Amino acid sequence: MTLRKSLLIPLLAATWLSAAPAVMAQDPAPAAASTTAAAATAAPVAHPLTKEDAELMIDGFLPYALKRGDIAGAVVTVVKDGQILLAKGYGVADRETNEPVDPEKHLFRPGSISKLFTWIAVMQQVEAGRIDLDADINQYLDFKIPNTWPEPITMRQVMTHTAGFAETVRDLIVRGQDHPLELEKLLSRWVPDRAYKPGTVPAYSNYATALAGLIVQRVSGEKFEDYIDKHILAPANMKHSSMAQPLPAHLAPLMSKGYVSSREPAQAFEMVNHAPAGSLSASGADMGRFMIALLNQGEGPGGRILKPESLAQMWKPQYRPLPGQELAMGLGFYEQNRNGYRIMGHGGDTTLFHSDLSMWLDEGVGLYISFNSTGDDMSRSPIRNELRRLFADRYFPAKAGTDAVKAEPVKRKVPVSGTFYMSRRVEGTLVSIINLFGQGDLITNKDGTVTFTQFRDYAGIPKRWREVAPDRWQEVGTDSLMHTKTDENGRVTGITTDDYPAIFIAQPVPTGISKGWNLPALGIAMAIALFAVIWWPVAALVRRRYGRPHPLSGPHLLADRLVRGSALMMVTCLTGFALVMTLAIDPLMFGEIDLVLRLLQLAGLLGVLGLLPAGWRAWKLWTDPAAGWWARIRASLMVLVFAYFLYLVERFHLIGFALDY
Repeated sequence: MTLRKSLLIPLLAATWLSAAPAVMAQDPAPAAASTTAAAATAAPVAHPLTKEDAELMIDGFLPYALKRGDIAGAVVTVVKDGQILLAKGYGVADRETNEPVDPEKHLFRPGSISKLFTWIAVMQQVEAGRIDLDADINQYLDFKIPNTWPEPITMRQVMTHTAGFAETVRDLIVRGQDHPLELEKLLSRWVPDRAYKPGTVPAYSNYATALAGLIVQRVSGEKFEDYIDKHILAPANMKHSSMAQPLPAHLAPLMSKGYVSSREPAQAFEMVNHAPAGSLSASGADMGRFMIALLNQGEGPGGRILKPESLAQMWKPQYRPLPGQELAMGLGFYEQNRNGYRIMGHGGDTTLFHSDLSMWLDEGVGLYISFNSTGDDMSRSPIRNELRRLFADRYFPAKAGTDAVKAEPVKRKVPVSGTFYMSRRVEGTLVSIINLFGQGDLITNKDGTVTFTQFRDYAGIPKRWREVAPDRWQEVGTDSLMHTKTDENGRVTGITTDDYPAIFIAQPVPTGISKGWNLPALGIAMAIALFAVIWWPVAALVRRRYGRPHPLSGPHLLADRLVRGSALMMVTCLTGFALVMTLAIDPLMFGEIDLVLRLLQLAGLLGVLGLLPAGWRAWKLWTDPAAGWWARIRASLMVLVFAYFLYLVERFHLIGFALDY
């Protein structure tokens, strides 16, 4: 489960995409694919994967990275050939006592890696004949998912994140709550918009995963966390793990503290309401045992978790967002392939803990890392990605004869360009206004390369890509690939990259919400409204200073005051929502600022009503031959300002009866 800014990709898309697993280098000459070609002709020598070598490599990288990233503690586990090769803690699990992280003892929160346990539970029920992957999931629920599309949602689509749900934010995770909300009530109370036709667009969904967990609970007759404990944790011998919230009494003292940064006080235990999407607490060693059970064809020390054929189905490519894309989505697992090796895994984040799990399926090797701090926004994802890359390149480098990316002359009808946003986003709620600010630009550079501003390197600089085959782009200086989809007119209609899993796609932004005209229009509207608000008291002070009466009287004076008051409400509404979306993400997600949102909605309603007196005053001025042109223009501008504000309110659902988002 991706939470905080990484979870709220639709809210802060640029943050999620700011850390790509490849560092930009200078443009190689003469061939764009020279890096890959060199790797193909002279394969690097693989180092033997031993405990000593792995520990030496990780010790040389991680301690400094944690300090640089402002992270209090971490745990790393490496498994090989059915054994835990290395399980080691770094930093502290408790800053107050300086207790070092113990990989066997201390529990961390793997976040969305919890989803793998939910998907395995689903496949267990498939094996038992209680779930059909291709049946309408409504048949397993006692409430109905609305029929937005003629096609029903299937469990296969839920597991590949192509069910089509818009993102949800509210009540996903909270702190200071005694227990999670009851799952069925939570999911049936509000169903998010079905933004896409099922099976057509990847849009990572915590809500859909929670539905899968609820279905497991219903068809098995067991409470979800009890089911996971009995049918997955126990067979895998994961004695220091649980999906229960709060933790059982014997595990609660072992929970690592969670931190915003290594310098700040510990935060309360995070309560994940959509529990199947991210409620697991587990020790690093237990996550190693989980990987061992999977790599051992589903056989754990305490019994079988899944049949080999079920695991093979989960690891089989099921969906690729774009044709030719290297990485595919399996059933719950997603590909992280590198250097020609098959790697399946999953990442995960809560607001405090950040983790990643990768398994080299054919080599029987797994790597798990988890942090107990959010730290620097620009560090936690790069550290995870870079450790996986270092591990892969050291022990499983590109094999000799690996096919290089073959560069071909690519002539396009028109240079690529456009504005895009991510398919994983909020729709139909007040939070959707963030879509106006989370847009990226596809730009053709003077040297023929292209830049997509949402795909950035570790320094936060947009990457450059060179087209090496139709709709296939290689990052300048690395072997990273970007993929596009182009229509018959040469217009790009989709963008993905193999730097990230196949759980989203960049889509063209509709003209109606494009930042290209909306941001200038918003700036102008706010400037005019602010001028009207500020000039109100200034003019009153000037009149008082010189003892002059107000130039307006009667209905015109009342209309003028209503217009200025509504302008104040409009400015308050838009400024307030901007502050909430940028500075109050956690309170927004935790449902702690409902009163603030209601007050902003009230301000928005009063602002919208300003269109009536503004329209009346403009009409009166334009029909009065004695009225001056400057007065007419000012009145007309206020009408346009309120009309545009009404458009924003309607388009981004800023006013509504329910606070669901």
